[in-house]
Amino acid sequence: MSEEKSRKELLEEPDPFLVFVAKAMDFGKKYQKEIIGAVGAVVAVFIVITGVLYYKNQTEDRAAALLGKTIARYNAVNKGESAFAALEEVKKEFKSIVDKYGSTDAGESALMMYADVCYQTKTYDDAIKAYEKALDAMGKTPFRSMILNGLAYACEGKEDYEQAADWFKKIATDESAVLRDQALFNLGRMYGKLGKPEQEKEALRQLVSDFPDSMYADLAGEKIAG
Repeated sequence: MSEEKSRKELLEEPDPFLVFVAKAMDFGKKYQKEIIGAVGAVVAVFIVITGVLYYKNQTEDRAAALLGKTIARYNAVNKGESAFAALEEVKKEFKSIVDKYGSTDAGESALMMYADVCYQTKTYDDAIKAYEKALDAMGKTPFRSMILNGLAYACEGKEDYEQAADWFKKIATDESAVLRDQALFNLGRMYGKLGKPEQEKEALRQLVSDFPDSMYADLAGEKIAG
């Protein structure tokens, strides 16, 4: 006797797909409220996520627009007045962008620009505070070296050469950092200002050894020889 079912027997058996559909419909009727609730929850989550992304994009756009206007205004004012006067003119606007949109890319850029302008106008304490805030927000990004560099120069402006040396050293000892050759040269300068000639020469020797093609290498060599 053949194990295969006859055509008649196969036709008499219920279609597996139709059986599945029937069971699904029964399940749907039985748990209609629960299914609607679950679908509603999924839709609600989707709406929330979409809303957050839309809001974030809108916020980024507003922050970027404000930053662009502030930079344009600073540049316009700076043409006819001193840098300090230009800073005073837009200082509140930079601060407003940082305070309102600090978590956005434009807000972080505004913080960096604000710090740089403070340094340029010799308001070093404000520059240091802004750079430190930027370091907290962006310290693990490629901008880290630039922020540390700004901190070092601002401390040098205050004649706090010890602290300036510490910031330059952080850059110089970080093998992944950019501006290492410049940092080593400036580290040597700070040691010179602090009356530490041996440490000054050590920093300059490392510069010449590690970065022989650097624009600072010849200057460093002259200082070592002198």
